[in-house]
Amino acid sequence: MKKTVHSSQFTVHSSRARVVMFMAALGLVLASCSAGVAATVDGVEITNDDIIGLTTEFEDASSANAEQYRDLLTNSIVTVSMVTAAEEDFGLEDLSSDTATSAYLAEASEQDIALIGRVASNPGLTADAVDLVTVQLGVRKSVKEALANDTEFLQGVWQNDQNLLIQTCARHVLVATEDEANVAKARFEAGEDISAIATDISLDTQSPGGALPCPSRPDDFVQPFSSVVATAPVGEIAGPVETQFGWHIVLVDSREFPQSLDELSQDPLKWIPPAIIDATWIGWLNEALETADIEVRSQIGTWYAPVDGIIPPPPSP
Repeated sequence: MKKTVHSSQFTVHSSRARVVMFMAALGLVLASCSAGVAATVDGVEITNDDIIGLTTEFEDASSANAEQYRDLLTNSIVTVSMVTAAEEDFGLEDLSSDTATSAYLAEASEQDIALIGRVASNPGLTADAVDLVTVQLGVRKSVKEALANDTEFLQGVWQNDQNLLIQTCARHVLVATEDEANVAKARFEAGEDISAIATDISLDTQSPGGALPCPSRPDDFVQPFSSVVATAPVGEIAGPVETQFGWHIVLVDSREFPQSLDELSQDPLKWIPPAIIDATWIGWLNEALETADIEVRSQIGTWYAPVDGIIPPPPSP
């Protein structure tokens, strides 16, 4: 089951699939404690000013909408837990420094850059929020890299999930009937380029020249197409093969696979599917929250671990 804590500024997703998307390392940039401590995470204080300073919608703590404030504080707590665990588990220090942030931005994905841009264009958020989200995404990237390079994790992938490491580049022609597929195959065997055949007759208009995304993994495709891509000799036409979409002939142009655990270890992010890395990251984040020592000021509410959120205080008698 997926649980989601919403606010007008940020969202924390969890399932126990907690993926902090917007907040950042608040514990590294604490404001003056004179504003009052809203919560502590492993002894790191999060103040009212930390929360108020992230949005233009609150003038001070007294003007804050209680539910929105708790949502923002929840995001802050999750992030501090993540940052603390990153340092304890992997020795990842100074991830909020200008040097670390610049290094992250130089390699950030288009998706991350777009996310930072959306935060920057939100009139309800401050420049502090933009800086913080940049730090947080950098921390997430660093933790994923550390997890992917963990020796025990790599051994587990190599022993149990080698089939997921295959990467292929392939082209195909999709037609409505087996007879049409055999005609297309005969054209290829007579010397015609498969891209020209695909351009002429293929029903797959989303793959110009029949070219499938490169590299792809066999599991990206439906069966039995997946098995053909995984096993057909490179450079030889395969098929006809029938799927729910019709009949295909397939040409695998290349197939790569790490030949040893050592080769996998040299560049794990090249070989391991992002979904596996993401699942490992989520598991790590779950544990970081489960083991964190979290205390919320009683007037604000109580941290409730099963939902990774703050429940309001009981009404006054």
